[in-house]
Amino acid sequence: MTMNTRFLVAALGMASLFSTGAFADCRKRTALRSTAAGAGLDVSGQAEVREQGGRQKFKVSMDARVANGATFIVLANGAAAGTITIVAGDGELELKNYDGQTLPSAVNPVCTVGPVVVTDANGVAVLSGSF
Repeated sequence: MTMNTRFLVAALGMASLFSTGAFADCRKRTALRSTAAGAGLDVSGQAEVREQGGRQKFKVSMDARVANGATFIVLANGAAAGTITIVAGDGELELKNYDGQTLPSAVNPVCTVGPVVVTDANGVAVLSGSF
């Protein structure tokens, strides 16, 4: 095999990896819209997913006019992903698969997350959106 042939074979092999999704890098962000129940809490938020080189992150940030310590439940693809506790009007859930952390199945792999819903402690949706 000549040097050019080896290079072509290597390049085709890499192209094959990309076309099969072996590198599923993504970065998506979406605004979460307030529901009727959320409007009374002056709620707003956004969700973000990111995968780069196998490192994955799922993040939901929200603002709400509620008492400190109020908790909200984050659902991704219809399953519980985690909770947000509000402090001084702000809260955040950040999940990742690095720095000693693991992702719950609801957000693994992050590039396949679709609908995201945030509910109050009673299960009433206050924010929703989809990637």
